[in-house]
Amino acid sequence: MLHKKPKTNFYTLLIEQAECTVSGVKLLCAYCNHPEETCGDQIKELEMLGDRKRSRLIAAINDSFITPIDREDLFRLSGTIDDVLDYAWYAVKELRIYHINPDPAIGDMANLLLQMAQSLLDCLRMLEHNPTQCNEHAVQIKKMENRLNARFHQAMNDLFEQDDIRTILKYREVYAHFNHASDKGDHAADLLLDILVKR
Repeated sequence: MLHKKPKTNFYTLLIEQAECTVSGVKLLCAYCNHPEETCGDQIKELEMLGDRKRSRLIAAINDSFITPIDREDLFRLSGTIDDVLDYAWYAVKELRIYHINPDPAIGDMANLLLQMAQSLLDCLRMLEHNPTQCNEHAVQIKKMENRLNARFHQAMNDLFEQDDIRTILKYREVYAHFNHASDKGDHAADLLLDILVKR
């Protein structure tokens, strides 16, 4: 007797990956308030879990003859979700390496990144059955990217008012990770809007 292989739900896999990203960014916000080693370690664990979830999705793409979303779009969307979490981890990692504490700008950018990650998760939850709501959340992601980008530039402007070049260089590297994370979130929104148009 032949057993049919269980059908892969790609929407669920994307949602699980985004849930991992939201959890990681929540921990980043917590780290900004209380920079404890255990919190940083938990972010690293979530980053590794996110990588495993992405690998599972890629394997499912390769094993599937038909996918509900264009294969390349699935691959790229999964990659951007993973990148947001990667950059959250890089920010914490470099704060620890440079032995610097999160300043108010980092706290602000972390909170904005969390709002973006949550909107991305909400968008993915609506993708399969509620395209109108999905579109609204995608637009919200792009708005959050604009806000985070503005906060990044304000932070950079304030940073270069300081005199200590070592401090400037250290914080500049950390700030850049938030800017890159917001760019990836914006790219995810563009991919989702493109997926909606293709339906």
